[in-house]
Order: sequence, then C-alpha cells, then structure tokens
Amino acid sequence: MDKSGQRTISSYEVIENLSDPAKRLFYSLDHNSQRRVLKQAKEIAGQNIKKRKLKERIKGKSIQKKEIRKKNNRKRSGSISAGRRDAAFSNVRSVTHISEPVQGTKEVMIFAMHFLLMGENQSEETYSSGSSGSSGTGSGVSDFARPVSGTVERSARKSARRIQGSIRANVQKQRMKKQIRKNGRKSAEQGARGAVRGMEKAVKSVSKIITSAVHAVTGNPVVWIALLVIMLIGAISGVAAMVIGSGGAANNGDSSTYQAQVSEQTESYRELVAKYCEKYGIEDYVDLCLAMIEQESGGNPPDVMQTEQSYYNTSPPIDTAEESIDCGTHELSDCLKKAKCKNPSDIAGISLALQGYNFGNGYIDWALKNYKGYTKENAVIFSQKMCAELGYASYGDVEYVPHVLRYYVANPETAVTNESAKSILKELKENNKADADVWAVIEKGASLIGTVQYSMEKRQGDGRDNPEFLDCSSFTAWSFHKAGNSGIAYGSTTETFRLSSKFVDIKAKDLRPGDIGLKSPTAGTGGANHVGIYCGALKNGTKVWLHCTSSSGSSLTGNDSGAMFGAYTGFTYFRRLKKWNKLRVF
Repeated sequence: MDKSGQRTISSYEVIENLSDPAKRLFYSLDHNSQRRVLKQAKEIAGQNIKKRKLKERIKGKSIQKKEIRKKNNRKRSGSISAGRRDAAFSNVRSVTHISEPVQGTKEVMIFAMHFLLMGENQSEETYSSGSSGSSGTGSGVSDFARPVSGTVERSARKSARRIQGSIRANVQKQRMKKQIRKNGRKSAEQGARGAVRGMEKAVKSVSKIITSAVHAVTGNPVVWIALLVIMLIGAISGVAAMVIGSGGAANNGDSSTYQAQVSEQTESYRELVAKYCEKYGIEDYVDLCLAMIEQESGGNPPDVMQTEQSYYNTSPPIDTAEESIDCGTHELSDCLKKAKCKNPSDIAGISLALQGYNFGNGYIDWALKNYKGYTKENAVIFSQKMCAELGYASYGDVEYVPHVLRYYVANPETAVTNESAKSILKELKENNKADADVWAVIEKGASLIGTVQYSMEKRQGDGRDNPEFLDCSSFTAWSFHKAGNSGIAYGSTTETFRLSSKFVDIKAKDLRPGDIGLKSPTAGTGGANHVGIYCGALKNGTKVWLHCTSSSGSSLTGNDSGAMFGAYTGFTYFRRLKKWNKLRVF
C-alpha cells in the first residue's frame, strides 16, 4: 500500500506485462541494472501520473466553470434542467476516473519499461498493437498512451532517452559494439592536401627555374632542350619523393608484421583464441586478441576479455575463459568489420576498432563522422561527451589503444644471410610469380637457413625471434606466423598441418609457391611424417622446398642439417592456406 492507501504495483506484475522482446532484454541485464531500470521506470511513471492528474484536474475545473456559467445562464432564464446534474456527475467522473491508480500505474510502468529497454519506435509499435497483454477497464495500453502527450510526453521521453542511453552504454555496451571502417582518413587526407600544396609550390619553383634557364640559353637550342629534360626529370622525382615522404596516400601502407608479446598465461590461450577468431572470420587477428587479453586481464580467468556485459553474453555471468573469448572475439570481429580494417598491419583501422571495443562501437560511427577516424584527442572528447550525457564521473579508458598496442609490436626485420639461399631465392622470384604475402612466408623461413638446427627434442616452438633449434613443423609454423598468419600457432605439429581447417587439399599438379607438402595424408609424427613449404621451380626445372630436416640428401644450400632449400621428393600430400586459394594465378 502507498501513502494514499492504494495497492502498489509489484515489479513482477510490470515485468510480466512487458512484450517478449522487452522481457528478454530486461532479463539479459545484471541484477543491479534491473533494479535501476525498475526504479527509473517507477519514477517516470509517477511523474507522468502526477502530470496527467494535474492536467485532468485542470480540464475538469474548466468544464466545471463552463457548467457553472451555463447554470447561471439557466438561472437567469428561469430554468434548471436535469442535464446540468448529469453534466456535473460526468465531470466528477472525469476527474475521479484517473484516481484508479492500480491499473493506471501499471500501464505507465509498462510504457516506461518499454521505452527504457526498447526505444521509442519499438515501444510505440508494441503499445499500439496491444502486445503487452494488459487489459484494463476500457482503457487498454494504446488508449493509455494518449494522455502521455504534449509537455508530459516530451518530458517523459527526454528522461527516458537519457536513462535508456545510460543503461545500454553501462550495462551491455550493446548495440554500440559491432564492427570497423578505415581509420586515419583524416590524417591521410591532410597529408595528401599537404603534398598537393607542396607539389604546387614545387611546380611553381621549377617553372621559375626553367624560365630563367630558358632566358640564359636561348641562343643554343640544343643546350636548351637538354637542360629542360634534365630539370623536368629532377622536378618529377622531387615531387614524387615529397608525396611519398609526406605521409599521404602513397605512404599509407604498413608492410610490417605484428606479434603479441604477452605473458605465458595469456599465450596459453592462443589455440582457443585461434579457434574463435576463425569462427568469426578474423583468423589473422589472433595476436591482436592476445594483446587485448593481456591488457584486459593479464590472462587471469574466467573473464579474460572482460565481456561480462557484452551484447553477446546471453547467459551471464562469464564462467570460463572460453565463454569470454567467444564473446570477445565476436565483438572484435564486429568492430573490425565496421571499420573496414584491411589487415593486421593496418594500425589506423585497428586503433579505431580497439577504442570502439572499449567505448562501444557507437564511437566508431561518431569518430568517422566527425574526425574521419581515431585519434587520442577525440577519444578524450567522446569520453567527456558520454560523461556529460550519462552523468558519469568517467567513461571507458581513453588510453585503451596505446595500452593494447604496447603488447602488439612489429616484428624485427629479418634478412636472408646465407649466400646460397640468397642466390636461390633470387632465382625463384625471377622464375616464379606469387603474391607478396606468399614471398613473405618464404623469406621469413629462408632467413633461418644457416642459423637454425634440426631437433625434435630441443625445438623452440615459442615464437622467439632468433630460435636455435626447430623441427619441420615448428619451422613451417614459425615461417607462416612471423609473416603475419597468426592463426597458425608456433607450436604446430605435422598433425596440425594435416588436419587444420585453415588449409585445403590440392593436387600435385596445382602446386604454387606458399603451398605445403606432407609425406603422408594419414596420422604419424616424427619420422612418420614431414612438412615443408613449396617455393617454386628453378630455371633448370628443379622443384624447391623450404624445410627443416636432419637429412642433407636434398640440400641445395650446402648445409647438412636444419633449415634449407632442398630438392625434396618425399612429399605426397599437398595443401594450401585457405585464404590463398583465391589468390590470382599469374
């Protein structure tokens, strides 16, 4: 009972009268958030009822005044009709009708809950269709929506929108978390504009020089022509260098490969992260996910990616690291796709996606619309904006991008140092056509020729930059991984390559550089199986394989053990990285 002696409406009654979508959304919130929503809904309902009652009282008094005037007029005319009494009675009913607070409060509560949980459009649609299932004494939900109008309606909606934004931003990060577009467009455009301005200045300068030169040598046409050609070549070269060095479109790419440098605890999740990255189509971003885990939790379970309030966490709480990784990789996939991130080396796009992961992907749209991408400065602006709108003391981590990227670092440059390997690699590139990503794998592996020895017992399958001992599978995995294919774990075995869904089977006649070969398509490790990377054919027709072995029988580089270019003929089962299956065939 409330202070007026009327029965109050229980939260359970209100929740049960919500539409199914609103009910599901409400039950997805944590306990504290549910309480906040109910509290705010009750406050909105109370305010609306008070304002509606006031409006009805004013309306009632107005009607009463009209009736009094009519009464006085009738007195003056000497006639009092029964209709006056009926009207008076009707007026009393119109004023007191609203004092049936139980049903009225329920309806207002349901309307407020719908508005908070589902937004304006959907709540209105639900109400107008009567899908809440409430029934009153002749005034259903759709009827009740009518009094909530004018000033009252606007006030209610304004309050509801603020609360709605607070709940969704704080509890779910919700629909704000879904994908990634190009970032850094603003800086690229500015660089390009700067380059154009520089080009214009250069052209003007060159024109002046040419004019002076023309005046100086007009008496000798041959000299004039030669000088003009030289100057034009110099001008074009200078302008091109200026454009490339300006940071504009010509210098917008990053050929570096990036790796996660994280704790052993975080690294232990690599296989699990690779599984879910592949599930959500971001198999090349495993190392980025590991860097995020390092920042979010240091690898401490269960919620390693801090996804307790994720839109994709349909059954809170998070009980296992796998649940957290499932939700986290799903959200990161949304952010990367929304920002149209090109590859794991697209740091501008990755930065936008990361901040969207932290703030909610509404930030991505906002940053692209207002700043053409992420900057640390606009991250601060967005955080302050959300604090002002939601009444928070702080919002997200404005340093989230640099915090994550400190664990996501570029590989040190590797070079082929073995002279025989250099010569063979040069001939392979001249005699075979392949995509740059393919040659990157071969070059990474070739950089270990002459430095890495073969050993199954001592193999260092941890991804270190300068390994001393590897076996065939850890060598192949190292080459792929260091070239940017992070979904291939360092500790892979021949069984990994035999069974991995990241590869598809091909025939021997279809071999292209970058494909892998195995001794056998059936189970077997150690000497029972072997794996290497196909590199193409030399000019004399010799098919070259890059592999790590204890046998020198096929060596083309002179070394008797370890990593080598070899004319190995023992491979019978061939596979290709799935994402390379559609690479152009030259």
